[in-house]
Amino acid sequence: MGMLKNFIACVLLVVLFLQNSCFEAGLSANVTYDHRALVIDGKRRVLQSGSIHYPRSTPEVWPELIRKSKEGGLEVIETYVFWNYHEPIRGQYYFEGRFDLVRFVKTVQEAGLFLHLRIGPYACAEWNYGGFPVWLHFIPGIQFRTTNNPFKEEMKRFLAKIIDLMKQENLFASQGGPIILAQVENEYGNVEWAYGVGGELYVKWAADTAVNLNTSVPWVMCQQEDAPDPIINTCNGFYCDGFTPNSPSKPIMWTENYSGWFLSFGYAVPFRPVEDLAFAVARFFETGGTFQNYYMYFGGTNFGRTAGGPLVATSYDYDAPIDEYGFIRQPKWGHLRELHKAIKLCEEYLISSDPTHQKLGAKLEAHIYHKSSNDCAAFLANYDSSSDANVTFNGNVYFLPAWSVSILPDCKNVVFNTAKVISQRNNGDHPFAQQKNVNELLLASSAFSWYEEKVGISGNRSFVRPDLAEQINTTKDTSDYLWYTASIHVMPGQGKEVFLNIESLGHAALVFVNKKLVAFGYGNHDFANFLINKKIELNEGINTLDILSMMVGLQVTKTTFLAPEGKGPLALNLASMGKGQAWVNGQSIGRYWSAYLAPSTGCTKKCDYRGSYDASKCQKHCGQPAQTLYHIPRTWVHPGENLLVIHEELGGDPSKISLLTKTGQHICSFVSEADPPPVDSWKPNLGVVSSSPQVRLACERGWHIAAINFASYGIPEGNCGSFRPGACHMDVLPIVQKACVGQIECSIPVSSAYLGVSAGACPGLLKALAVEAHCSI
Repeated sequence: MGMLKNFIACVLLVVLFLQNSCFEAGLSANVTYDHRALVIDGKRRVLQSGSIHYPRSTPEVWPELIRKSKEGGLEVIETYVFWNYHEPIRGQYYFEGRFDLVRFVKTVQEAGLFLHLRIGPYACAEWNYGGFPVWLHFIPGIQFRTTNNPFKEEMKRFLAKIIDLMKQENLFASQGGPIILAQVENEYGNVEWAYGVGGELYVKWAADTAVNLNTSVPWVMCQQEDAPDPIINTCNGFYCDGFTPNSPSKPIMWTENYSGWFLSFGYAVPFRPVEDLAFAVARFFETGGTFQNYYMYFGGTNFGRTAGGPLVATSYDYDAPIDEYGFIRQPKWGHLRELHKAIKLCEEYLISSDPTHQKLGAKLEAHIYHKSSNDCAAFLANYDSSSDANVTFNGNVYFLPAWSVSILPDCKNVVFNTAKVISQRNNGDHPFAQQKNVNELLLASSAFSWYEEKVGISGNRSFVRPDLAEQINTTKDTSDYLWYTASIHVMPGQGKEVFLNIESLGHAALVFVNKKLVAFGYGNHDFANFLINKKIELNEGINTLDILSMMVGLQVTKTTFLAPEGKGPLALNLASMGKGQAWVNGQSIGRYWSAYLAPSTGCTKKCDYRGSYDASKCQKHCGQPAQTLYHIPRTWVHPGENLLVIHEELGGDPSKISLLTKTGQHICSFVSEADPPPVDSWKPNLGVVSSSPQVRLACERGWHIAAINFASYGIPEGNCGSFRPGACHMDVLPIVQKACVGQIECSIPVSSAYLGVSAGACPGLLKALAVEAHCSI
């Protein structure tokens, strides 16, 4: 992603859906921009975008991910281009399987969407070596990301390779393809100061090189204040409502809006409340923005050794609206979809004028967009982090919760408030957390066979040198492991107790003296370096000192399992293991480190969304491993026996390894009479068609509502999964069952009339409808 302190340059692909007119392949489009927005075929556009990285899923599920993104209201999909996997050996290219870039672009095109191609070519995204191929490191005289001829030659060659590939497939908008934007470099402005004049010259060179490739679409540079014209400089961050481009001729664009944060081994699990995320998006459009991208909308999985460092976990879930396994995360997905609908109602106003600011009080303000003097849309904001407020606007009084924005598409009626979440919710914070909806297959320990790797250097690939070899220079990044072996001769009468001091720039190391483990050292994501200071005892004569940098192995193999029934993804539970890697039928599902626990403090039971968010504000699962469940794509298993290989470094209990499948879904909703009706009940020129709020329930595709487990109208108590009748309770279970059971989705108006309840029931009380339902095949 873009917040790494090391190199970070994004290479994203963006997908765009034109409202009221699906994209048709073969129809060319002219893409330009002005100070307000991107302009497509002469019309300004307000665009919602989301990042999906094609190698972090599989081609078989790309269509489903894109469909869910489109249904969520996105008009843009972004993805990085990963140089190190597309050119693993200089001049030898790879565009197959998960790395079939053309297939991904065409899949997006088939869904009726456009793309924004962010080439970089430095790919950020917590990706191994930042996306640079390791062979680049060994070119004589090379210096990365500065005015260095060897680097510039290689970068230009790869940029041209990708651009030519897209042109050959007619994928740019001017060719009738979906690509409407491209990006060169990424967040270079965060490190440019370190390169001095060389950095300034490099930025100008990169911009000129990009423009001269003649893509016929605009280019952007994110986090680059000195981006030369005509390159658009864009914003990355948790909030971008204060961002201003470096030229009055450029639109306000937000290329990375972090939907959560990435996961690291040894850390608690970060998450971002949807109320804050929606607030950030609404504030951006309120203050003049017209293009924003969620980083990530679907995060996916760092399969194999693709995870960057230091110590980034295999899961790249990112608390995104679509979770790592491809399931919709509620209420985040649903609440953002309602937000997108509300902003879309204001699009014609947003592209017609610049906003007019009106102060409403302390930390209270309005921004108004006019199509004419008496035709407008407005955003009302309360950016105080603790105090709710009532404000007067256009002669009407509006309630604004703290840290929220209300959207009024006609400057009169509120159709959406960022702090009022009425979308359905999922029970549990992980798709496999609901035990009643999960099948677990225990892999018996008797099914495992294993061998223990010998300690120290062996084989014909060893060599001797008088000093320590640097790991990347030695392994060329083909392995996580490197053995260092030395002999220590103790003469009779010499002291046998000595101190061993190791200062490492690596991530982890195991130390053996005379083939026995004596120490294990490791860092963390923020401070990867570590120190081992250990008193050891030597024998007279020859002693061996063996150090394994990164990992050591007890290899557990020829273990087989039968694929569970169904079509959904699988999860491998490795909570009982220590540290290592795992493969299924030869496909690496990534690294695991279940033995590395997060600190026991720093988590809160309920995180207050109010106030500025950062990556450490909202955390869960303190004192637990960062990750214990590992994604196995369904297409990686086949009927009959499947082979699981575990490379364990610290020891563990394989008898407790299990395979999980999801068999159902528990969903719920809580909506009160005071909540607003659905955004789509608002019709231009007609206003609100339906005045009643609604409970809306929907199952994942392929499932239906099999049962209603709870339905109460009145003042129900409890939370999702544990609702119970309150003091005022009216049993509306039969009505809800009739409306929902057997359906993929259903809606129930929250009104006494629809629910068959006397208007005088529970007098003086604000009533609500709470529903719990079960989805299954």
